[in-house]
Amino acid sequence: MLLTAKILITFLTVVLLAAVARRMGAAAAGVLAGFPLGSAITLYFIGAEQGTEFAAEGAVHTIAGLLGCLALASSYSVVATRFPRARQIALPVCLSVLAFLLVAMVLQYLPRLLWLCLLLTLAGILITRHLLRRIPDHPLTIDQSSFWQKPVPAILFRATAATASVLGITALAHWLTPAQAGLLSAFPVSFFPTLVVLQLSYGAPVVATTVRQYPEGLGAMVVYVVTVTWSYPAFGLNVGTALALGSAIGYLILYALARRALRRTT
Repeated sequence: MLLTAKILITFLTVVLLAAVARRMGAAAAGVLAGFPLGSAITLYFIGAEQGTEFAAEGAVHTIAGLLGCLALASSYSVVATRFPRARQIALPVCLSVLAFLLVAMVLQYLPRLLWLCLLLTLAGILITRHLLRRIPDHPLTIDQSSFWQKPVPAILFRATAATASVLGITALAHWLTPAQAGLLSAFPVSFFPTLVVLQLSYGAPVVATTVRQYPEGLGAMVVYVVTVTWSYPAFGLNVGTALALGSAIGYLILYALARRALRRTT
């Protein structure tokens, strides 16, 4: 029953967000990628299987694990730009996952201090945003003959890859410490296959445009996971998840309003 729930929830949620992102373009897709889809699902099912205290303890390291997400996204963009051909896609795929795992291996030794993990992650977001700021917007080029530009195969690939990632992470959590499970929960289960599809569909410049917006979108993930660290022990799994999702949605609404106001003044 729990296995079926994991598959259905992950698959359907990714399909919904992928459809929304597809309509809004590459830049918006980068922001929406920060929505706590993967972490929300993995932390929820880790909490269901291992207990809310285990999940809440691991969530502290999930915050730090977002540094691994930044490493993954940045390295994918750099390698994809250097090796843009579809037949070379194994290079950005493998090297970006390796970057995430290397960062996670180091971060597992961090003390379980919320303020420290939060400080490191916020610094990483600001630094990465600064380094990526000069990447220009690149429009999507429509090619009716492209297999990966067709909505059905692209969305199905993303949903299937995300579902497989969630199943793997939650299964591994049984043999990991809370810190290790929390770090793996940060893995961008939806955003990673999105990068693959974008490269196959539109090329490395669109990948770079999407990655440029990714650090800003991670704010929602930070808000979600910080909320989980106290809402799971205080209110339990279901109410705690609802509160965390509400906080993340609130952040994205405020972020959208702030960007709109900024555009009006410039």
